[in-house]
Amino acid sequence: MQVLNEIGRQGGFHFSYTSDAVRNDSLVTLAARDKPVRQVLDMLLGPGLRYREVGDHIIIQRTAPDLSRSYTVSGYVKDRETGMTVVNATVYEKQQFISTLTNDQGFFRLRLKSNEKYAAAITVSKDLYRDTTLTVHAGQDQEMAVTIRQAQPVMLAPVEVSVEKTWLGKFILSSKQRMQSLNLSRFFADKPFQYSLVPGLGTHGKLDAQVINKFSVNTVGGYAYGLNGFEIGSVFNIDKKDAKGFQAAGVFNMVGGEVNGVQLAGVHNFALDTVEGFQAAGVFNVVKGSVKGAQMAGVFNMAGDSIRGLQAAGVFNIAEKKVNGAQMAGIFNRADHSVKGFQAAGAGNISSGEVRGLQVAGIFNYAGHLKGTQIGIVNIADTSSGYSIGLLNIVRKGGYYRLAIYANEVTLLNLAFKSGSPRLYGILTGGLHPVYNKRAFTLGYGLGREWPFTEKLSLTTELTSHNLYLGEWDRSALLLRLQPALNYRLGKYCTLFAGPVLSIYSAQGTVPKTGYRQNDPGVIGWSAGISLF
Repeated sequence: MQVLNEIGRQGGFHFSYTSDAVRNDSLVTLAARDKPVRQVLDMLLGPGLRYREVGDHIIIQRTAPDLSRSYTVSGYVKDRETGMTVVNATVYEKQQFISTLTNDQGFFRLRLKSNEKYAAAITVSKDLYRDTTLTVHAGQDQEMAVTIRQAQPVMLAPVEVSVEKTWLGKFILSSKQRMQSLNLSRFFADKPFQYSLVPGLGTHGKLDAQVINKFSVNTVGGYAYGLNGFEIGSVFNIDKKDAKGFQAAGVFNMVGGEVNGVQLAGVHNFALDTVEGFQAAGVFNVVKGSVKGAQMAGVFNMAGDSIRGLQAAGVFNIAEKKVNGAQMAGIFNRADHSVKGFQAAGAGNISSGEVRGLQVAGIFNYAGHLKGTQIGIVNIADTSSGYSIGLLNIVRKGGYYRLAIYANEVTLLNLAFKSGSPRLYGILTGGLHPVYNKRAFTLGYGLGREWPFTEKLSLTTELTSHNLYLGEWDRSALLLRLQPALNYRLGKYCTLFAGPVLSIYSAQGTVPKTGYRQNDPGVIGWSAGISLF
């Protein structure tokens, strides 16, 4: 202000101006001799001003921006404490949704559109630094120097896995895109629509990863902050945070937060948090958290937490915690904690926790604590208060194992292996009658139960089915036997048993060969023998 007063005194006029046009508190040094007043004012005040003469007054006004053109804001970003340039800092303007990264020298350049506003807010963001926002005049090219201050150190939380840190994220997204996402972790916006060709090339430009879209169409693939509506991509969709609604991709969908709705992919669906809804993929689904709903895949499904609903896959399913619902797989299912519901697999089911419900497998089942039912060739449980139905049933603690040697009215020499629990055990049995004209061979399977009366006395009831060989296997007869027996324990490893038998015989067109038993077994029979173990 003192300089203007001196110029006015020497020229014999006065200045009139407002505070937005001339700053009164600026310290300036100016040397001019034999120069026009306009030129001296330009040297003193810089561009962007106009001067109007009214009587003995010169009025200083700020020139209105040219709204018909764009303008450039450029400059350098430095660390406020060290003075070093800051590389890969994000510089952006929120209203126009335009951004860039500083280069190796800390330099940036933004091209902005002029609008009805006389100013624009430029924000500088960098991981581990405080955000800094500066206001610049619109409509004129300008340079600026920006210093940013490091954020105060905080207690580090466990590092969370983000979509940018996955192998697919590193493969699809450039290092600059990943860096910008890290810088702008606290900035996002809602937009009604997005169209993109690939990440960074679409309606939201380089800030596409900071937008929650309601409707998104991606020709090849899209990269967004989140979804609250509908999204489709011919190859892939990547959302950093939550996805709510419907998402479909020709190859894969990846969501860094929760999925609430439907995900469909030709190959792979991946959610880093929970899923509540429906996932279907041609190859596999992976969820780091829990699933409430259904996962269906051509090869496998994996949940890092619990399942409440259905997992169905052509090969295998894995739930790293409990299953409350059903797992169905062509090969095997695994639940690392409890199962309350149903497991069915072509080969095997595994649950290291408690099983309340049903395990059905073509080969084996395993349960930590069985409180339901297992059906398979081999059934294994650490402890059991349920039922195992199979050729071999193993209960590691408190299991029931017997090797019985006995005779009956059909075959004089028989062996039977019994395994499971006293509540229900499986019986694998075979026998023969070696005497000529009474020859017979049997091979059978059955189920039994033991009722204890005293420490030494108990009752067993067994139902067995036998193939009776009388010279031709393709015409073997069928023999069903219900045999209650009284058991008396002689010692720790030896028990005597005997009892009547009720039989049902079906010849099925069997004609006994010479030397084999010719008459049919009677309805009433007997059985007696000794059990070991």
